[in-house]
Amino acid sequence: MDYTLLIEKYIQNRLSSEEEVLFNELLKTNSNFKDEVALHTKIKKVVKHEEDTNFRNLISEIESKSKSPSKKSSYKKWLVAASILLISALGYISLNKNTYTSQELFASYFEPYRNVVHPIARNDEQQNDKAIAFSAYEKGDYNTAITLFTQLYNSSKEPYYLFYKANALLKLEQADEAIPLLLEHLKTQDTLTKRTNWYLALAYLKTEDIQKAKELLNTIISEGSYKNKEAKELLDKFE
Repeated sequence: MDYTLLIEKYIQNRLSSEEEVLFNELLKTNSNFKDEVALHTKIKKVVKHEEDTNFRNLISEIESKSKSPSKKSSYKKWLVAASILLISALGYISLNKNTYTSQELFASYFEPYRNVVHPIARNDEQQNDKAIAFSAYEKGDYNTAITLFTQLYNSSKEPYYLFYKANALLKLEQADEAIPLLLEHLKTQDTLTKRTNWYLALAYLKTEDIQKAKELLNTIISEGSYKNKEAKELLDKFE
């Protein structure tokens, strides 16, 4: 994973449980990563101050109060340091929204939707195609899952197979094939349909169709639907 994205997700309190384990391990074993975390944290604090007009007023106030020769030297040192931090913060703000590629954003935000259709128990001895398909999906054997989801959909026409097949395809970075399935799933009204827009937006992001991705993200936000918080975060990175 891109360490910058991992650190950003840490600062925004968006780490998944797996990412949190990785983050803590890197913090213990990788001194460069530890330094990078400290730097990003400091920059974020400066950004927060920069966004507050009181920070600019603070500089003016210190300048007006630092007239005596005895304070002049220390004031200059402080002002230089503050100016460097402020310039760094401004640069960080301008770059922060433009340093991520579509592929990096997709990798950061995409996770295959959990299996809620046919949860697999350890002692589940039922070996029908549905159980095998979702078991393969849970284990990350996405090629097997795709084959079985295709067969199951053809025989049953249950729309959720389209949804899960699309998720498996996205995990295998085959977004072009996932998009038609998600569009077809949107025409249905099963329990997963309200989640489809999020994965369709990510699929468009993966294929570099930014305009369609933005339109869907805006739809998710306006409707307050599944992943609307994440949609706001993601959309903000394009502004």
